[in-house]
Amino acid sequence: MPDTVSHWITPLIPVVLMLSIVISNHVVTGLRNDRKTAVEASRFSAALAAELRAMLDLYKMNLDLIGTKAGYLLSTRSSIAIYKGNLGRLTTLLEKPAIGPIVEVFAQNERIESVVAAHSNLKCNLTYQFSSTDIKFEQWQRMYEEASQSIASACGILEGTSKNSSLSQFMRI
Repeated sequence: MPDTVSHWITPLIPVVLMLSIVISNHVVTGLRNDRKTAVEASRFSAALAAELRAMLDLYKMNLDLIGTKAGYLLSTRSSIAIYKGNLGRLTTLLEKPAIGPIVEVFAQNERIESVVAAHSNLKCNLTYQFSSTDIKFEQWQRMYEEASQSIASACGILEGTSKNSSLSQFMRI
């Protein structure tokens, strides 16, 4: 009887060893990929948050320019390179609750840029210059203030902080 069991088990040992090696290799590779993806997602979130804070700085400058009734505003289109260059990564690296607010912020920025551009002359892709008869300071101030709140909220989501503390922190910048 022991000869019969040995006869059946001996040829299976290499197969079992190979299967265990393949399975452990897949497990280790999966864990490495998960860690790599988590690190990449963290870096991408940090980069997007930095880009949003830079956009918020431009919004604050524009609000100051509106407050002084300057004849020009700064364009924010040139400061969105990370978002535009990584749209595919946005949906693969970020969690679902973060995607909507991020896309909303950049869509809101495009709407603001369109409205401001409709009433101005673009100078060097960096500023919008206005004629004195076509300035809508109150409308633009409301748009920039609402967008600033959306940006602070999106940064809070990306950084895992609450909306209110994020808003107060970014509005002080």
